[in-house]
Amino acid sequence: MSTFVALSVSALAYGAALALAALGFLVLYKATGVVNFAHGDLITLGGYLALWFITALHLAPVAGYLVALAVMFGAGVLLERVAFAPLRRRPHLTVLIATLAAALVLRAAISLWQGSTPRKLPSPVGDEVVTILGAPIAVQRLVIIGVAAVCLTGIVLLFTRTGFGRQLRAVSSDRMAAELHGVNTTRVSVVAWGLSAALAALAGILIAPLSALDVNFGFTMMLAAFAAAVLGGFGSLWGATLGAVLVGVLQHLVGGYVLQDFAVVLPFLAMLLLLAVRPQGLFGKAVSRL
Repeated sequence: MSTFVALSVSALAYGAALALAALGFLVLYKATGVVNFAHGDLITLGGYLALWFITALHLAPVAGYLVALAVMFGAGVLLERVAFAPLRRRPHLTVLIATLAAALVLRAAISLWQGSTPRKLPSPVGDEVVTILGAPIAVQRLVIIGVAAVCLTGIVLLFTRTGFGRQLRAVSSDRMAAELHGVNTTRVSVVAWGLSAALAALAGILIAPLSALDVNFGFTMMLAAFAAAVLGGFGSLWGATLGAVLVGVLQHLVGGYVLQDFAVVLPFLAMLLLLAVRPQGLFGKAVSRL
């Protein structure tokens, strides 16, 4: 029982962090139609920025996290201006290649700045552990679940209860029609890039105290978040969230019990199987082609 509880909490915490990263994909895709393959390196950069603010500027962990998130929002806006705005009218494949180039530049810059030695991001709760039903649970995992729940609720409210959310949904449905109705699509795009980068950074900051930061840290999370978004149905807010939880369950619970040697590949295997029978994902809408 204690093993089941420990693995379940681990699965839920990892899924919650992945949900934030997957929603970063989703926000950007809805606003621009672009899948940003620099997302993983933004996750890594967010973790390293938080580490730098804490260790070099001697900020408290929470303060370092918040400053890093603000800087990452600005980094997302800068990335939009450099990698997307000049190519807005170009084919999506051109923009995708630009995001790949941005990913390589970011990874090289991080490597030159921080080196290749794995680093540990301090946590405001340290290595504190609590016991739940006989299972030792790192408090950091509970923090991840709580922070992710608050942020996910905020994103839902942003999408459904605010003017920006309505504009974002309008742009997602038909960009040209949204422009004809007075929506400033350039502003929506800029904010979406900033929000996407901040969500990526938050996912990295939350999970990094349980792992080790290196230049490949965010790439692994990006792949898992992409699998989560596809499983849930690319474009579905709740689908991406539930897809992320499913990835966490597959990797930590199923992989932890019976398929330890294949835990990392289980989400991608599930993604391939699902695409074979339901290409739109669990909660995506089927689109017919004339």
